[in-house]
Amino acid sequence: MMPPRRSRYNQVVHKGFGRGAAATLLASLVLLLAAPVRADDAFDVGPSPVLNVHLNRGTLDIQTWDRPQVQISSDAPLYVQHLNAAQVDPNIPHQLQVSSQQVETERGPVTLPAESFVLPELPGGAHDAIVARGGGHVTITIPRNTAMVLAHVRAGHLSINGYHGIFVAHGRSAGITLDNVGGTGFVESLRGRVVATNSTFDRLRIRTATGNMLFQGCTSHQIQATSSYGSIVYDNGHFQPGLARFESEHGNVALGVRGGAQIGAHSGSGKVISSFQREANVRGNPATKQATVDGGGPVVTATSHHGSVYLYSGSMNEHPHVRQQLSGSARLPIRYVGPPQRARRRPPF
Repeated sequence: MMPPRRSRYNQVVHKGFGRGAAATLLASLVLLLAAPVRADDAFDVGPSPVLNVHLNRGTLDIQTWDRPQVQISSDAPLYVQHLNAAQVDPNIPHQLQVSSQQVETERGPVTLPAESFVLPELPGGAHDAIVARGGGHVTITIPRNTAMVLAHVRAGHLSINGYHGIFVAHGRSAGITLDNVGGTGFVESLRGRVVATNSTFDRLRIRTATGNMLFQGCTSHQIQATSSYGSIVYDNGHFQPGLARFESEHGNVALGVRGGAQIGAHSGSGKVISSFQREANVRGNPATKQATVDGGGPVVTATSHHGSVYLYSGSMNEHPHVRQQLSGSARLPIRYVGPPQRARRRPPF
């Protein structure tokens, strides 16, 4: 007996992750019925759509508006398909299967292990999908109530702005920027830098091979951030009840905390350096410290196996001595470097 045939959308999901890219959901999709899009084009969508985009090279800027349409602007042809809810809903994935990733560096190969990430249930109702692939400079404006965003840029830059929901962002040699983003997501950039500003995460898994990570003014309920050679800075950040873990194998880790937290920090071959301007109980030795900040709170761990760990209150701008030390470290991403400068299209309201 022949097994039941899966829909094209389900094949996209499973084949994409089977090839090893965390969000290359369109890598094996042949859009036989897709229409090429150039300049501006808009698609009417349902009340809770899914966006699925794959760029081989270029810049992808995803933003939101209050219209029930997905608008796509591109300086190069994109191949776009609108899948109806009957094709999408029966096969919405409930778990992300991330294959092992390996990149070559000047220090030798770096491997990120395979792992899985449980996706939340999508909001009720029907979910149609816009899937697109191509390259170039692309701006996609989506409804604010979009159920899920899946985006992959192999080389270039990926930005998600003002979106609150379920998101998967992946780049190989692409930087990733999250600005005013909320919800649950999986983020992976093998070589690129990841920057998150003014965002609130219910659950976030983020990993890089060599890329640095910078969080500025973010709030996290549950977060796991790991890197092999990149450094991690969580500056002027807040933690809600949940678990938070920051770990780098060869980079440094810096945590600037607003509000209460119970922090455990360890450095394998470096130091743990603390600087708190408000109430904090810090104890331990040069390599391992525990800090109870503002009476305690969510459990936070910070670990660097071959680098140093910095703990401080609030923003690094309030700690000149710490900032000076961070400025002297080439492995700490303390200066904000955004995506390549280009005019951002403003959606009409």
